[in-house]
Amino acid sequence: MKSPKKRNRGICMERKKLIENKYLVFIVNLLIVGLIGLFDFQTGNELNITILYLIPICIVTWFIGDVSGMIIADLCAGAYLASDLINRQTGKLSLVYIWNAVMFLVFFSVLVVILARLKKTLDREKNHARVDFLTGILNLKGFYDYGLRESEKCKRYGRPIAIAYIDCDNFKQINDTLGHHTGDKLLKTIAETMVDNLRNTDIAARLGGDEFAIMITEIGPDAVKSIIERVRKNLLSAVKHKSWKVTFSVGVVIFNQVPDTLEDAVKKADEVMYKVKKNGKNSMMVEIV
Repeated sequence: MKSPKKRNRGICMERKKLIENKYLVFIVNLLIVGLIGLFDFQTGNELNITILYLIPICIVTWFIGDVSGMIIADLCAGAYLASDLINRQTGKLSLVYIWNAVMFLVFFSVLVVILARLKKTLDREKNHARVDFLTGILNLKGFYDYGLRESEKCKRYGRPIAIAYIDCDNFKQINDTLGHHTGDKLLKTIAETMVDNLRNTDIAARLGGDEFAIMITEIGPDAVKSIIERVRKNLLSAVKHKSWKVTFSVGVVIFNQVPDTLEDAVKKADEVMYKVKKNGKNSMMVEIV
């Protein structure tokens, strides 16, 4: 199994790339502000092109954040003031010029605040749409969204992936005999136990009902088996501690070559899990393809 340092290297590289992209966006929009300011100066006071300043402000705020957006807003207001002073051929800062520049700055700043809050709200809603409300782990949509990104990365670099499909045996009996409230507690316990026994780079999700899935990437068959077996062992220990009479059927498929679609991979793991169910439940079966 990889060391924490190696496991986190990919995450660090992604963050570095993201920072570099944001830096590039900021620099490009700085140039755009300069070009708009130059155009503002060339057109003179008869043609008002202030609306063009909104372009870099909106782009930077949306893709980088409110702090960078405020910096661009300040520069836009400064560019407007400088252009106004030069076109009027005066070096004096009258109250009128200052007032106009301040009003534009206030308008730009309000726009940044509104856009930043809107972006945060949309991001929050987008994340909520990927998270299972009951257990707090990823739902089916989240699993496919994040899993697709990881599987594409593994396909690009020729790395293996593994999908584990986990079904809680006799879950319906818990709901029927102890009630749905206890059933919900059981599902939460399953999710918490899975997360506690996985690496930070692994993906755990509730696919629906009492069915869960795990994606493990970039490690060999023996390490995958060890992780899933540890998860299953601790799941059995957790439910035994609560006196819940359930077990777990687990189907694991290790793909040396990433399949064409993530749906195919999940379907294959589901098929292996059903083999376990047919053979008496409460076991784990691993296939390598």
